[in-house]
Amino acid sequence: MEAFVPIAIFVAIALVVGVGIYWAYINDKKRTETLKIQAETMGLRFVEEAGDDVRQRFDRFALFGQGRKRSVENLIEGDSGEVKISIFDYKYVTGSGKHTKHHKQTIAALQSSSLNCPEFSIRPENFLDRVGSAMGFQDIDFESHPEFSRLFVLKGPDEPAIREFLKPALLEYFEGHAGISLEASGDTMFFYQANKRSQPEQLKDLLSQAYEAYGVLTDAS
Repeated sequence: MEAFVPIAIFVAIALVVGVGIYWAYINDKKRTETLKIQAETMGLRFVEEAGDDVRQRFDRFALFGQGRKRSVENLIEGDSGEVKISIFDYKYVTGSGKHTKHHKQTIAALQSSSLNCPEFSIRPENFLDRVGSAMGFQDIDFESHPEFSRLFVLKGPDEPAIREFLKPALLEYFEGHAGISLEASGDTMFFYQANKRSQPEQLKDLLSQAYEAYGVLTDAS
């Protein structure tokens, strides 16, 4: 009887894990089906699983260098003539064992010849970022806009170009939009909230917010 107890515990754990995986699979399939319908209502093209060409288009962005097992799913695309739109779920994994973490976010990517941005990334600042900054890790701050510097981590390879590009109006835009993340490089920008997937009914709002950020960036360009 005592030998049976560990086996029963193992079976119970395996059952719970199996049920969790199954429900995650069902929820993901339902999400994909709903996003496809939403894309059709918006007059946009839908691809369930993007190919390597899409990842290669965006591999210069900092987010696409994070973790492992990276994937682009539920890709929604359109082209207005002025702006090429790509909305997609992006996933990657960090850590290992019991410290494994799955990161999922919905990204709105806008590409346009009207954009001419230096390479940079902006995301909300946390406690570890403040510790890292004290230890000398990059975080570009602006004495003229302490609220921006308090709210966000700003990084990029060409600091002078970034400082020149981020005019007061752009810094003030970010001060009024705490919680967002934005990356830009050349003619393309990412707009998203880290580790947050937008619900299908929220896609229009996500795109609207991305276009607002796009407008501020094009003014700076």
